[in-house]
Order: sequence, then C-alpha cells, then structure tokens
Amino acid sequence: MNNAEALVYRMCRQSFLSVWSYMNPRRKPHGKELCDVLVVREPDVIIFSVKQIRMTNSGKPEIDADRWRRKAVDDSCKQIYGAERILEKSVTVVKNDSSLGVSLPSASDRRIHRVAVALGGKRRVNLPFGDFGKGFIHVMNEVSFSVLLAELDTISDFVEYLRAKEDWCQSKVRVKLDGPEENLLAAYLHAGRRFPDNYDMVVVGDGLWQEFIAKPEYRLKQTANESSYVWDRLIEKFASDFLNGQLEIESNPSGTERALRQMARESRFARRILGKDFKEFLDNSHTILARKMSSLSGVVYVFLARPHGTPRDLRVAELSNRCFVARGLQPESTHVVGLATEQYEKGKGFSLDLCNLFKPTWTSEDQRIMEEMQAELGYFKSPKVTKTSEDEYPTA
Repeated sequence: MNNAEALVYRMCRQSFLSVWSYMNPRRKPHGKELCDVLVVREPDVIIFSVKQIRMTNSGKPEIDADRWRRKAVDDSCKQIYGAERILEKSVTVVKNDSSLGVSLPSASDRRIHRVAVALGGKRRVNLPFGDFGKGFIHVMNEVSFSVLLAELDTISDFVEYLRAKEDWCQSKVRVKLDGPEENLLAAYLHAGRRFPDNYDMVVVGDGLWQEFIAKPEYRLKQTANESSYVWDRLIEKFASDFLNGQLEIESNPSGTERALRQMARESRFARRILGKDFKEFLDNSHTILARKMSSLSGVVYVFLARPHGTPRDLRVAELSNRCFVARGLQPESTHVVGLATEQYEKGKGFSLDLCNLFKPTWTSEDQRIMEEMQAELGYFKSPKVTKTSEDEYPTA
C-alpha cells in the first residue's frame, strides 16, 4: 500500500465507514490484487484505481502531459475494467488478508461505478472523463476527490452524484468543463442535485465552486449538518461492536449487517434529521421511553431507552416487539430498524442494541398479533404525533 492508496482509502473509510470500504482487495483468496479500493453498498459497487505519477519537466508541456496521462489515467482505466471482469464472476469480497468480506450484490441488480484518482499532475493537466471503451469512468485529481468526498460524505450522496453525472454526460447534452471537477459539483448542487438537461451544450466555468461555497446558505448548511454526525457515530459504534462480537443482536449477524447498511444508506440531510431527533429523544428519555419516526428514505426507526440495570434480553425483546408494532402501524414501510440504549445519565456509560425487521408482506394474522400486543403492552397505543420541517440550505 503506497501513500496515495492509503490517502484514498482513509478518505473513503471516513465517508463510507469501515464495514464497506476495502483496501487492496484480492481477486480470490491468496490471489493477485483486484483494485486499490473497493466500496460495496448494495446494489452499488465502486471500483477505485489510484495512480501517483511524477510529472516530468522536459520543456515540452504537451508531451509531458500526454506521458503523464498515459501512466496516471490510461493504466487506471485498464485496472478498473480488469477488476470489473473479475467481479462479474465473484459473489463475495475477498479482503487483502484473503479472508471474506461482505457479499456482493447479485449480478442482475449490481450497479458498477468506476473512479480513477490521478495524483502528481499538479493540476496542470486537463483530466478526461467518460467512456474509455468499456463503461463510464470518473477521473479526478487528489484535490477534486477530496472536495467531493468532503461534500458528498455519505455513500448515498456520492453514488447519486456519480449516477447523475454519468447519465448527463452520456445524454445528448454536450458538456464542456473548464477547470477541475468541483465546478461540476457546484453546478449539480446549485440546481438541486441534478444537472441541467434542457440545453444542447452546457459550459461549466472555472471558479463556480468558490462562488458556491461563499454563499451564506452554504455556510449555514455546514453548521446545521453538525447534528448529522450523531448518526455517523452511532453507525461506527454499532459497526465496531459488530466486528468485535460485542453487539447484542435480536436475530443473527446478517440481520444486524442489513440494519447497519440501511443506517449508512441515509443521506447527509436525512442523517441531520435523524441525528437531531435521536439526541432530542435521549435528552428526554426519562419521560419518553420510546419513539417512532419515519426517515426520508421510507425506513421507520424505533428508538428505545430503558433504565440502567435493565436486563439486556428484556430490552432486546421489547425493541423487537416495538419494531413489529411499528411495521403494522405504517403499512407503507416494509423496513423497520430499532435502536435501544440506556436512559441518559451524565457520567455513566451506555450499551447499544440493534434490531432489523424487513417484512415486505403484512398478513391479517400479523395484524391480529400486532393489535393484541399493542393492547396488552401499550406499545405506541396513544402516540404523540409531531411534524417538523427542515431546509437543507437554511436562510438567515
């Protein structure tokens, strides 16, 4: 692992979390390296190739740029396409120590995204992007890549940008990009996370990113997003305990992993709402024992807090039952994720439980059981309904 690969992996791990980012995965156990970094979030798979090539100075800038592009870009494209061919026949990620990672999405549902990160050009070389023969490849330098992962720092936000850019650049619209990739990102965010498609040609000018981040609404958004990192810390805590075998689970490891994947699938804006709501729930957990809320993703989350000393098995059982009742109360939502912990007390530690309920169908028998459970145990029997509004880009 060289310094460039370590840089990209560290940035991916910070954004996409440790369970789904793999450094130097293998083609098969004890086999050759597949690619530099692999990120898996069903149904999306992102293949990263990282090249750090020193820019020569022969006195002929055009020749130097062509040589650099061949080594930094063309070689990355070959590696990415080669990795994709291997993945077509694979069902599980093979880590760099030859152990097995997460299962890959099924071949019929899998969406591949290809990213080449080219370092060493000192931003003196215009980087091409597009279809290099076997699928669209995003090519970025280290500065642009850092900006993108800082701004689109959840897997959902990052993938949505990649997909929108791929569709736009492969449409009938001719795209001319002046300057680095972050100007394209500014155009995307300014238009409401979409690209303009009602033109024959679009020129994205240089300096657009600096103009965008100077807006007061952007700065207010950054401040508002601080509450979203409560959700990130929850995911990392669950992931760490899960990987170390320290998590109380209501069913089995695969269910826990699916719950973690769903929590990590939430966008930054959704995490802001979820994080704010979870913190507010904990602050009032001595009077509010449980809460049910719907995310922008359509998933229902159940929060439960019990006094310190409550047996874990009883808390897990209640969490599971509450998730079942929540599923019945909101028939439009097939996925419920439950989080349980202790009531907040300053200076005391805490433990976490996680429940995953994915139930696409709801039968009359399910409804009968749910109504009996609700009547006997009182779960969400007379809920207080609260509606809130939130702007992604607040105004002063």
